Amino acid sequence: MSNRRKYRRVKLRETLDLAVALKMLRSILKTPQYGGFLVRSYEVKPPQRSLRPKDQDRLTRAIRRAGFDGPEEQEKVLNVLLQSPATMDHNDPRAPFLAQALAALLVSVSPLLESLSFCPVGQEPSKLAKLRAQANGNPLKESDYFFKYLLDRANSRPQETLPYLYCLRRVRFLVDPDTKISPWYNYQRYDLYGSLNLVRRLPAIESIRVDAIMETESPSIEPPPRSANYSKIIIRNSNIDSRYLVRTIESAKQLKEFTYAIGGRGSSDGMGNFIPDHVLQALFIHADSLVHLDLDVEAELPLVHIFDPTLRQYLLDDSEDRLSRSHPAYQQEWADELQGLQVEQSSQPSPCSLRGLTNLKNLSLGIHLLYYLSRGIGADQVDDASFAIVDHLPPNLEALCIYGYKKGMKPKVEGLGGDVFTRQLEKLLAEMDTKLPRLSYIEGIDELIENAATWRLLSPSMSKTEALSNTDHMAHSA
Repeated sequence: MSNRRKYRRVKLRETLDLAVALKMLRSILKTPQYGGFLVRSYEVKPPQRSLRPKDQDRLTRAIRRAGFDGPEEQEKVLNVLLQSPATMDHNDPRAPFLAQALAALLVSVSPLLESLSFCPVGQEPSKLAKLRAQANGNPLKESDYFFKYLLDRANSRPQETLPYLYCLRRVRFLVDPDTKISPWYNYQRYDLYGSLNLVRRLPAIESIRVDAIMETESPSIEPPPRSANYSKIIIRNSNIDSRYLVRTIESAKQLKEFTYAIGGRGSSDGMGNFIPDHVLQALFIHADSLVHLDLDVEAELPLVHIFDPTLRQYLLDDSEDRLSRSHPAYQQEWADELQGLQVEQSSQPSPCSLRGLTNLKNLSLGIHLLYYLSRGIGADQVDDASFAIVDHLPPNLEALCIYGYKKGMKPKVEGLGGDVFTRQLEKLLAEMDTKLPRLSYIEGIDELIENAATWRLLSPSMSKTEALSNTDHMAHSA
């Protein structure tokens, strides 16, 4: 096996991976060019392994280069690296710290790293909470999240002083593999804001992806709007309230691709509240850059509330969400950053509909959402009698995918004609060549494409193989 092949990927998910990663780290420190092949509160314990003086000196220098400046944190990182993975089981309290220390150093000696996947790396109190605790005479003890600190430093320091992570383009957030916290077949609670804040300011970051999540009960402070360098956001098989999606969309400086799909998991806590009006309004901030939009959510939407003007008002009340950015914790967390940010308001066309996404090329939606968002939202919504989907789709659309439409189906809400979808799609096919000349590919009209859906009535004793074989049709996978 060539060295290039050998050092292309590192995995740190299980305790057994730690010994392999430590061996790789020592090899990289002996031969620094190997690091270029990666293109793709701890208590000090007695050391369990010893290194030759030259190897330990290399390790100590690598710890300093990784940005661990203080003598105490240097001592902790070195000490945990001198623990033996062979003496650790899955519940050993040292294992997470060893994994984080190894990850931090492997990343710091891999300047060409382009792709990174990682599980939750720890959540800390907000800056405001720390200041209040200190003012009350009870300062909070610092945590030892070594990998998180590396990412924090890379986000906040110039690349000249920390020459790593400047080539990182793709990040995938992984859910916690410890299924004792929540059954494997359910959506997993996840601090999305916290993970976004760890990578959003990296200079080359292009895309972030996460699967199988739902919002946590105690999220981190949301990222500021127009502050993130990523332009592609993929959230699949997940169950997230639309206010989290809106803040995630708004965080990007320029958004080119956005994908959100439910399904592929079960839920013991109900479904998140997806409000299409709010999501579309957030997307209009990026109307000039968005080229790909995929929303597979219709199976869990409260369609009756969305289509009924009176009931819809209850869903649209976002007064509490709008106050979040005036909260002292938010202002304190991003005080320095907010001074340099210019928050742009959406220049929403009239009407605010899919037609206003002028650069969109690829669109995937459920049939009801396609009808609803094409009609427009707000006061400028087009009257049903004069409305035609073909007249309100993005002018540069090249490909359209429709979820959940079966030939001859009737809408699942009252007030729409029983044959409205049939008539609308027939008109689309008849007039697309003249009104949408770039549209060359449509799927989901002649053959049904099932909506992604949350798993139902799974037995806790059911194996993954049994569940997956029985529910393949319920979720669309990338």
